[in-house]
Amino acid sequence: MAKKKLTFEDGMQQLEETVRALEQGQMPLEESLKAFEKAMALQKSLKEILDDGDRRIRVLTEGGERELEGEAVE
Repeated sequence: MAKKKLTFEDGMQQLEETVRALEQGQMPLEESLKAFEKAMALQKSLKEILDDGDRRIRVLTEGGERELEGEAVE
């Protein structure tokens, strides 16, 4: 079965749920470590999605040098 591509919204929801579970402090150590690993993997995936979006916007705005709706791109 093919893996469904993670959307930013789904990833954020999963990350928030994982962080909430970790913050409660009710999981055994091994389960907490696995949840932390999952959270770190989700964070990496979400960063890649954001970086790709940033790259696409820069390409569309001629390398990010043009202002978008009056706001300078940093």
